[in-house]
This record gives sequence, C-alpha cells and structure tokens, in this order.
Amino acid sequence: MKFVVTGGTGFVGRYIVEELSKEYQVVVPTRNIPKAEQLYGNNKNVKIIYFQEDLDHTVRKYEPDIIINLLGILYENRKKGITFEKVHFEYTKKLVDAASDIGVKLFIQMSALGADPSSKSRYQRTKGVAEEYIRSSQINYIIHRPSIIMGKEQKLFSDMKKFGKFMPLFLAPEGKVQPVHILDVRDCFLKSLNERNEIFELCGSKIVSFKELFEFALKYVGYSRPVIQMPNIFFKIMLPFFKIMPEPPMTEDQYYMLQKDNVCSGKYRGVRELLGKIRDPFKF
Repeated sequence: MKFVVTGGTGFVGRYIVEELSKEYQVVVPTRNIPKAEQLYGNNKNVKIIYFQEDLDHTVRKYEPDIIINLLGILYENRKKGITFEKVHFEYTKKLVDAASDIGVKLFIQMSALGADPSSKSRYQRTKGVAEEYIRSSQINYIIHRPSIIMGKEQKLFSDMKKFGKFMPLFLAPEGKVQPVHILDVRDCFLKSLNERNEIFELCGSKIVSFKELFEFALKYVGYSRPVIQMPNIFFKIMLPFFKIMPEPPMTEDQYYMLQKDNVCSGKYRGVRELLGKIRDPFKF
C-alpha cells in the first residue's frame, strides 16, 4: 500500500511518516529537502519529492492508495503568497479532486477544533470550508480535529524559551484548552485507516486554562516567570500595537479564536474510542 503524506516533515507529520514507513511506501512532498533528508534520508520506504503547487499532478503521478493531508499554517506570509485560503482550502481541493479522479481508497484530513465555515477566524473558517469540500466529494474520508498537540516539538515551547530570556512575566488570555499527546494523535491517524466517513475530535483527559498551559510550558523550558491571566478585551485593545511587532504575541485571527474554548464538544468519537485509553498530554 502506498501513501502520499503532505506536511510530512512537520511536527505531526514526522511521527506519522516514521510509523507508516515501517510497513508501507510513503511519498513526502516538501519544499525543505534538506530537512526531509535529515529525517528520512536513510529510510528506503520514504520517497522525498519537491513540493509542487499542482498537488493534483503529484497525486496522479504517484497514484497512492491513501492520502494524508497535514498541511496547515498558524501565520500567513502574504508577501510569499502563503495564506490560510491557499494552504487550508486550495491545496486540499487539489488533493481531493485528484483523489476522486484516480479512486483513492481513503483521504485523511488534519483539521482543527473550532473548524467552522462561519467563524470570524480565517484559520478556523478555511479549515471548515475544506472540511465541507471533503465531505461533499465522493471519496471516503476521515477528518481529525485535534486541540493543541503536546510534544517536545510544540512551537509553544520554543516561543517560551525565546521570550523567557527577557520577559519578566507573561500575560495569558481567558479560555480553556484540552491538550492532546502527540503520540495519541499519531496513533489515532493510524487507527483510523480502518474507518470511513467520520469526524474525530482529538483531546486529552485534562481541560486547562491558558494560564496553566503557559505555566507548564515555562517550567518545561526551564524558566520561572509569573503568568497573569488578563481579560480578552485587553488583548483586543493591544492588537494595533502587536501588529507593528516583528513577532506579534497575538494576531487578530488568533484573538477571534479565543471566542470559544478549544475543547472537545462530545459530539464525535475521539481518542478513547479509537485507542481505548488516553495518554497524559503533559508527560512526553
């Protein structure tokens, strides 16, 4: 069985590709060939190819049995043409159209909790529109919606390590998250190879505040800094100032995402139903 895995060198992708390649052939399109070679250069079951904008051509050329789409961005770079609409929807559409043409057995999509075509957040809106397109197609699909994914490569940790060097304290917004362990996410993707036409919400067993999450991240990277929870209106007022910073602590889009807690709704099956147990997301 052959897979095409887009986003295969990312945080989640490297775990999924490493596991899949123990048994199957995996094609990994990437713009960062050196990174891919560092990860998979000695793996005979992984074929590294340069990422082409016409992903539909890639699918038709390599004719995979299953496609796993992990493409996603947290920040846009409009100067380079990297937008939520392009990465989350247009690339997904190309993959789905080609998958339908060649009769792919299964299409697995990495979405996100909060994905909603009507969301004010363009991140969540484009994730939701992509989901709608997948469900309206004629292909078999699985959609995974994870909360924040915890693992040593989580960007939050590198951010805290960088800013912890000079920040005397940290401010946290209001709201709750339900982090999920990276290995649970990996295993849910693999387990769902035997499922069809279903949405899964992937969350851990603990619901925590952003304040608690930030405190854990700071401790993990070796800093002791106070974390103060602020009302979300404070961050809205600060957005014009954040925009002029080279690395804004919050974008307008991220502010809109705070309108709902990032926790599982209970309307869909999740980690426990797929795996039988849930790892502690704060132990890795």
